[in-house]
Amino acid sequence: MHLQSKILVEQNIEQVTAFFYEPSSLAKWDRSVAEMIPTSSAENAVGSTFDTIAPSGMKMNYEIIEFNSGRSVKIQLNNSKIFRKAIWHFEFEPIGKKTQVTCHVYFTTMLKYAIMYPVLYLNKRALFRDLSFFKEVLNEDYDQ
Repeated sequence: MHLQSKILVEQNIEQVTAFFYEPSSLAKWDRSVAEMIPTSSAENAVGSTFDTIAPSGMKMNYEIIEFNSGRSVKIQLNNSKIFRKAIWHFEFEPIGKKTQVTCHVYFTTMLKYAIMYPVLYLNKRALFRDLSFFKEVLNEDYDQ
């Protein structure tokens, strides 16, 4: 399944990507993340890994599988009990002095969780909600 959402933010691409790649920023705009913990010495490069801790305490591990500095990043969820494969692909495109942020999510569930597809599809608004929080927090950071 592929879900996609995009949003236009006021900041330029350098400001957007600097904010996006700051490890502490994820918990500010992704409501499913209470904390992000880098787990490899390489940051923002293919092979970099990190854990997220959800507000519920659930821990998940991710790896950067593709990185085009300033333009896009693909992040894969590792060792999921529900998803056979889950990849988040963020793209950053300058639009004049602003930046369009596009988030794609590609996933397939384990067979026993295939029943979740309709629920996940109906919850696609969560992608836009997270991008809206991203824009809001980014605006707050640059308004100060």
